[in-house]
Amino acid sequence: MKYLFNSRKLFYLSLLVMGYFSFLYLNAYIIKSDLVIIGFLQELVTIPLMILQLFFLVLSVKIWFKDQYSIKSYSFGATVILLLSNVFTWGSFF
Repeated sequence: MKYLFNSRKLFYLSLLVMGYFSFLYLNAYIIKSDLVIIGFLQELVTIPLMILQLFFLVLSVKIWFKDQYSIKSYSFGATVILLLSNVFTWGSFF
């Protein structure tokens, strides 16, 4: 059975998700850009990416389990990145 996501793809996708939320943080607190198109794109992409990162976290834990919890695998890196990203993203609401 061929999977749509392997551990390397998931690692790079987790970096993209983390990068998006990092740029979102930078824009909100440091850059403070008031361009309408940037605000529109942020509103359009943020909620789907928040849901997608939860899905990616569950998927990365499953793949890490299949890799027998190897610390040197891409799935471990994706799990750590997504876990930190989820904690900071969802933790900002509380």
